[in-house]
Amino acid sequence: MKSTYASGSTFARPNRQKGAVLAVSLLLLLVLTLIGVSSMQGTLLEEKMAGNAKDRNLAFQTSESGLREAEDFVEQLVSLGNFDGSSGLFGVGDAEPDFSLVQTWTDPTQHVVAANSYGAYQPPQYLIKRFTTVTGTEGAMNLSGYGDNKGTGDVTIFKITARGTGGGNDSAEVILRSNYGRIL
Repeated sequence: MKSTYASGSTFARPNRQKGAVLAVSLLLLLVLTLIGVSSMQGTLLEEKMAGNAKDRNLAFQTSESGLREAEDFVEQLVSLGNFDGSSGLFGVGDAEPDFSLVQTWTDPTQHVVAANSYGAYQPPQYLIKRFTTVTGTEGAMNLSGYGDNKGTGDVTIFKITARGTGGGNDSAEVILRSNYGRIL
């Protein structure tokens, strides 16, 4: 039987196929793989950023808790005899340690460790420096609380420095400082 193909036919003969479909499909697969890998890298970066933001927030909250614990300590004071330059309590004449140095937070004589860790890698730490005393009517500046007028009196000003960390060993660190006044 004779072939019914016309001489000008558009049908390709099997011996003339060169594999163009295979090459194009492999190229498309490569492009799709590159798009998938780059989107995975973007997702991983966003996940790391979210984790770091959470860790920084935990460090801030921990430091804030240490600051509040130090303020509670000041509120419970009955005398200033413990402010002798040791155990994280510094008097007016004592040199305050540099809070940016690692030694300040590793040497137990330089700081006080808070009672609770608040979910952080380590409990917050703080140091209190008795800064000055505002005497007489100048002490009526209401430094002891909002709207709580205790009249005139000597107000002792304390400089409190607190340090908090995040959830891991090499995580975020936040240091907060505040001035706190109290009539003794």
